[in-house]
Amino acid sequence: MQRSRERETETEAELAADADEEAGSSGGRLSGVRRRVGRLFSPRAFLLALGVVVAGVVAGGAIGGLVPFMGTVGRVVGVFAATFLLGLGRSRRQYLEVGVAGAAVAAVLAVTQVFSGVFLPIGVEWLQQYGLALGAIGAGSGAVASLLGYYFGRDLRAGLTKSI
Repeated sequence: MQRSRERETETEAELAADADEEAGSSGGRLSGVRRRVGRLFSPRAFLLALGVVVAGVVAGGAIGGLVPFMGTVGRVVGVFAATFLLGLGRSRRQYLEVGVAGAAVAAVLAVTQVFSGVFLPIGVEWLQQYGLALGAIGAGSGAVASLLGYYFGRDLRAGLTKSI
């Protein structure tokens, strides 16, 4: 009789534990996904990288404006230099955030540059025909410049902080 009560108590305890696990598992799974996504992509790091890339575009555009025919190249060099400094200063790897920020800023810049020297109806027509290609080329060049700059900055940081 006592063994049957022990079995009932054990069974009730197991059922209660299973119910707690199932109730907590959906929250536990969700928090686990949040942790993994948080490790993969950080909104704060993205905003920092976005600010750094925008500053690089502005600085590179200002310097590129001083030298004839260097406007776009100056902006790309500015993105490279800015993300180089970001990589030099940051200890955590944040390649995804830097790449997305560089791609986004460069794509928007490439598409909006159509209107800088062109009459509005012609610019709209060009965007209809070539807008997607311009955005893709801009995003690709921005992503490459920002990732290379960040990589070389982190590489220099690793070389400077490594003990001999």
